Amino acid sequence: MAEHLTDEQQLESLKQWWKENGLQWVLIIALSVAGWYAWQQWQGNKKARTEMGSLIYIEMMDIASQAPLSALLDEQREAMVEKSESLKKDYAGSQYANYAGLLLAKLAVAEKRLDDAALELQAVIDNTQGEELSHIARMRLARLEMGRKNYPEALSLLEAETPPAILANVAELRGDIHLFAGNQLAARAAYQAALAAIGSDDQRLKALIELKLNQVLPAAIVVPGASAGEASATMEGGNGDES
Repeated sequence: MAEHLTDEQQLESLKQWWKENGLQWVLIIALSVAGWYAWQQWQGNKKARTEMGSLIYIEMMDIASQAPLSALLDEQREAMVEKSESLKKDYAGSQYANYAGLLLAKLAVAEKRLDDAALELQAVIDNTQGEELSHIARMRLARLEMGRKNYPEALSLLEAETPPAILANVAELRGDIHLFAGNQLAARAAYQAALAAIGSDDQRLKALIELKLNQVLPAAIVVPGASAGEASATMEGGNGDES
């Protein structure tokens, strides 16, 4: 009898607890389930948007591959620009929007619209700070500025912290800029830094930089007691006195 009363008391206690707390737990469970479904839906929408963005970019690449960028038909060029603007507007912040910016910059260079190309590349840099794509855009913009003889601006673009994987490439480009600016000593130092940063498996890049290094002046021979200016003058004079 005592056990029966205990069961009844337990049942009554359970009913009382449910009366006081049941609705709260139902709401918690319902909100948890709803949150899970909302998360799944958001992830699905995000994946769908990413896939759509990739399709638009693939369409851009397909157009770009049909002819040299400088020889695209007007309708092809307009289609490329339209798809790029769609990516920038509807998929702002996505990698595909930034890829589109790089491709538009390439198109602008092909059409000799260097100011437009610089704007596109700078936008990619601003949108991808610290990311791999940012370094790619920086190097392309540095080459563009080198081509426009804006050597200080080109060098300043390479001052950002560089990932080890592209140290050699950045040093090589820095050497190219110094060489075009007429500073062969700085070019030589940059090429030497590039060689030091090259991995043992990248023999092709090593051969290219060694070729560039052989085209610049030899290292200055510092005469004991001579100033840096005198050493530089001696080197620049080279064999000019011989005749």
